[in-house]
Amino acid sequence: MYQRTEDGGIAALLELTGHGAAVTDVTIPLPHEPWLVCSSSLDGTVRLWDCRAADGQREVQKYVAGFAKEFASATLGGGNDHLVVGAQNEQVVFWDRRVGTGLEVFEDSHSEDVTRVRFQPGRRNRLFTAGVDGLTCAFDVGGCPADINDEDGLMTVMHTDCAIVEMGFVSGAGDNDVLWLLTGNEDAWFYDASDDAETVGNTLAYVPDTRGAAQRSSLAAGIHAGGLSQQVDYLVGCFSRKEPGGGSTVMIAAGTQGGAVGVYPVVTTGEGSDPASSPAVLGAPVVVMDGGHVDIVRAMAWVPDNTSEVPVTGAEDSRVCVWGEKTAVDPGGDNGYIQAGGKIGREDEGGRRHSPY
Repeated sequence: MYQRTEDGGIAALLELTGHGAAVTDVTIPLPHEPWLVCSSSLDGTVRLWDCRAADGQREVQKYVAGFAKEFASATLGGGNDHLVVGAQNEQVVFWDRRVGTGLEVFEDSHSEDVTRVRFQPGRRNRLFTAGVDGLTCAFDVGGCPADINDEDGLMTVMHTDCAIVEMGFVSGAGDNDVLWLLTGNEDAWFYDASDDAETVGNTLAYVPDTRGAAQRSSLAAGIHAGGLSQQVDYLVGCFSRKEPGGGSTVMIAAGTQGGAVGVYPVVTTGEGSDPASSPAVLGAPVVVMDGGHVDIVRAMAWVPDNTSEVPVTGAEDSRVCVWGEKTAVDPGGDNGYIQAGGKIGREDEGGRRHSPY
């Protein structure tokens, strides 16, 4: 865990230790409990941590299931924030946070491994699950915990063409919630996650070959920083930015093997009613981050900074970078990009390189 420093940089805050194998997912699932961390691991456990506690006492609860040898993802939510959920193989496992015991297992929703489980921010009774089978399922798990099941709770099923590797939520037009998915074949999908239960799961936009679209957008805009105009190697995630006139712009972050990252707005063509037959494109990058990392960027988040938000990135070079506005104007016309404002890392652990997926 890291914290911002007064000079705009970052510093190590604490470590959460206890898992006996690789950690597969880490979230801070509750905005009103920002000290609470949820994690899953290949050691067959899902754990909750309290960052306020002293070293050695931060593990609040450990959840296991006799049939589960490893978990690929975990989250916490429900109407009363009482449900702890883990993904193991094609199953979704539920525990009651209040008593630490098992509740239910969803076994029929996915035919292959579940890769991500997430509760929708602001609508905590909605659980979304995504899997290798290319399906994303939305469930209403409100009401009595003892009565949740995958048949009665299923709201809708969304289909993509490939295994889903990541998902999350952003604000879209009218500030309605949008579910985003990234697939193994480099496509980005966006679905309605608004309050209207009748429209949840409707396709809003589809960006085929998103990695290629980012490279082509960089080339068309004359962006040469970080090599983004020659080769974009992976997708990092999706974000949204508030616009002065209201509403939000949905954006995609994509990066290179050398650690450069560009952030691109999703632009819908507005032609026809079927997003699959009229796919969206990516506009010119609104942000380019170069010079902070030297390896694959795995994670990115926007954090408050006075009156605005700044991006923070983590990569396989063991560095975490916080970025600030660039002050100098480049002769090459690259003003407007941002550079590292501060970073922390262990250089002796650098040099590792793995597949982005």
